[in-house]
Amino acid sequence: MNQIRPTTATIDLTRVGANLRAVRGQLGSGIAVMAAVKGDAYGHGAVPVARGLESAGVDWFGVALVEEGRALRDAGVRTPILCLEGVAREGAEAAIELGLTPMLFDLESAARLDAAARAAGRPVAVHLKVDTGMGRLGVPYGEFEAFLDKLANFMWIRVEGMATHFAESESDPTFTREQGRRFRVAVAAARARSWEPTLLHASNSAAALGLPDLRFNLIRPGLALYGLPPRPDLNPGLRPAMRVTTRVLYVKNIPAGYGVSYGRRWIAERPTRLATLPVGYADGYPRALSNRADVLIHGQRCPVRGAVCMDLVMVDVTDVVPAVRVDDEVELLGEGIPADELAERAGTISYEIVTGFSQRIPRRYAALDAHPPSEAHAWSS
Repeated sequence: MNQIRPTTATIDLTRVGANLRAVRGQLGSGIAVMAAVKGDAYGHGAVPVARGLESAGVDWFGVALVEEGRALRDAGVRTPILCLEGVAREGAEAAIELGLTPMLFDLESAARLDAAARAAGRPVAVHLKVDTGMGRLGVPYGEFEAFLDKLANFMWIRVEGMATHFAESESDPTFTREQGRRFRVAVAAARARSWEPTLLHASNSAAALGLPDLRFNLIRPGLALYGLPPRPDLNPGLRPAMRVTTRVLYVKNIPAGYGVSYGRRWIAERPTRLATLPVGYADGYPRALSNRADVLIHGQRCPVRGAVCMDLVMVDVTDVVPAVRVDDEVELLGEGIPADELAERAGTISYEIVTGFSQRIPRRYAALDAHPPSEAHAWSS
């Protein structure tokens, strides 16, 4: 279906590749990169992003689901893929058929994978997940040695790697380093039992950029590849790869004392010129940004007025020069309105902002440098 509504996310794959190079430039030799492309590559489009990163020489991809791995394989992606959530009850056969590497953290999944590998006539490589303090997926740290002893009964499983996940690598490194210590103990326990994991990984973007002693030999950046620094001081020249724009749908003047949107949560204190934009929370523009966010029109900030609706947002364009007209371009997210800013104002994290834009917003792939934030340009589908 041809796009009619002018609300679009433009993704710059060249920037994704440049961000990969920027991250690699911070690493020592012998450290591989697993690009996190789960969640539709953080909303950027998993297949186009993976194709671009594969061409750029990324070493691994990390997905959450077998279904996400299947989509990449169906698109011709041949780079190794790790299923970070392991395999669900019906996923063992599919993972082996597709050449996916499951994360393993329970004996029930081990039994399913072992049986599927035996039926396929070839061993299945897995990465063992140790919970060193996240409290999410992973064999509990204190139970890992007993788990290893039982895992030895599954003859068709080959331990290729081991992993853990840091709980607060963006903040105080004290607990993160304790997790790293626990992980090293777990690796030593595996090796003492003749398992030989060759790939060891724990670091997300924040740890990969900020804690070099915890990189091991494989890192798992996600946020940084899409140009979103995990902290302001951890930014080796990253540039955002997504810009979300729309166009003004309607403009009108309201008098002082007039209320705007549901609940009349904003009342005009002066005669005000309002622009209505064709975007709302059904598109992933958070309702929490009601009365809290800005957009850019003609390179000037325009505050959101009133509640964000399902399909529409109203913004104050009273002071914008030249006067705002229907069809003027609006930047909702980009270098002028960064994801971190929207996240702070919505009380969330930048991950949720970029992954939250729904499929009602088409993704188009083009160079963003041709259209800087302050420049209005003709929209095309």
